[in-house]
Amino acid sequence: MLLLDITTFELEDSVKVFKRWEQVESKGSPKGLKVVNQWFDAGGGRIITVYDVESIKDYVTYNFSFTDLCHVEVFPVIGAEEFKKICIKMYEKFSMNNLTA
Repeated sequence: MLLLDITTFELEDSVKVFKRWEQVESKGSPKGLKVVNQWFDAGGGRIITVYDVESIKDYVTYNFSFTDLCHVEVFPVIGAEEFKKICIKMYEKFSMNNLTA
C-alpha cells in the first residue's frame, strides 16, 4: 500500500528534526516499509514522503519518533494509471447496470 505523508514542523525545530531523522535512519526502517521518494519544501518546514508499506504498523513504528516535533498528515494513494483503470471498470459496470434497469 502506498502512503503519502506530509510532515510539517516549525522552522526553529529544523535542527532537532534533522538530528532525530539521522537517529531514526541509523536504526534502519522496519522490514515492511520502503521510502519510494521524498521531497523537501524549498522554503523549509515541510517534508513530503511516499512510502510503500506492508501494513500501517510498519509506518507507525517508523514515524512514531517524530510525533513530539512534527505534525503529520498521512493518507493512502494510488498511481494515476491504476486509478484510471479502476474508474473505467466502475464506469463500465455502472453503464451495464443502467442498461439492464
